[in-house]
Amino acid sequence: MHCHILPGLDDGCKDMEETMDVLREAQRQQIRHIIVTPHFHPGRYEVDAFQVKEVLQKVQEQCRKDGIDVILHPGQECYYYSELVSLLDQRKVLTLAESRYVLVEFEPDCPFHAMLTGLQELKQSGYFPIVAHFERYGCLRKEEKLIELKERGYLLQMNYDRVREKDGIFRKNPWRKLLKAGVVDYLGSDCHGTGFRPLHVEEAYQWMRENLPVSLRKRILVDHIKNIIESTDKDYGE
Repeated sequence: MHCHILPGLDDGCKDMEETMDVLREAQRQQIRHIIVTPHFHPGRYEVDAFQVKEVLQKVQEQCRKDGIDVILHPGQECYYYSELVSLLDQRKVLTLAESRYVLVEFEPDCPFHAMLTGLQELKQSGYFPIVAHFERYGCLRKEEKLIELKERGYLLQMNYDRVREKDGIFRKNPWRKLLKAGVVDYLGSDCHGTGFRPLHVEEAYQWMRENLPVSLRKRILVDHIKNIIESTDKDYGE
């Protein structure tokens, strides 16, 4: 539910060949559904909904030709700024899988109060914001800030690569602790291709299978994803 594998749209896969290589690897790692999320970032990646759907259709056609059995859904990783809600309402940028869920990112040094303001605007406008790779934000390094977001009903996505980080001699991996505590709502690869941030889902899942109860794994990897892709609010889509 967080990856940059559509060819030529942002800083992810460069061409169709690389996209197909990623999808073959996804199939090998037993990934069955992927929500593609090209960046929408004003001034950097001004990819609109039409472009995403057009390229996605070409990728889906190539999957059929190559026999790749992975179901792809449209989406975007949306940088929060003052006009985002308006663009979502006009469907110029995409929610996740034509639901009311929005994958939203902020500047890494975004103040906590500014993040709350953005999330609140999205929620009051009828969307369910999911904070992309929440572990990157300095303002969320204190666990009480994460708990406050959870209490306000906001959702948190962490990258699979954080699960793979080994414990150090003097410091345990804090992200695994948060995962065990049920703070994490979603995991995403944030894959950008075969070279930059490739898929490591299989390796991360091995640790999860050994350290998390089945109920928690199911909630994060199955139930929460179904909440998005099986959303009944399909009148939002086209």
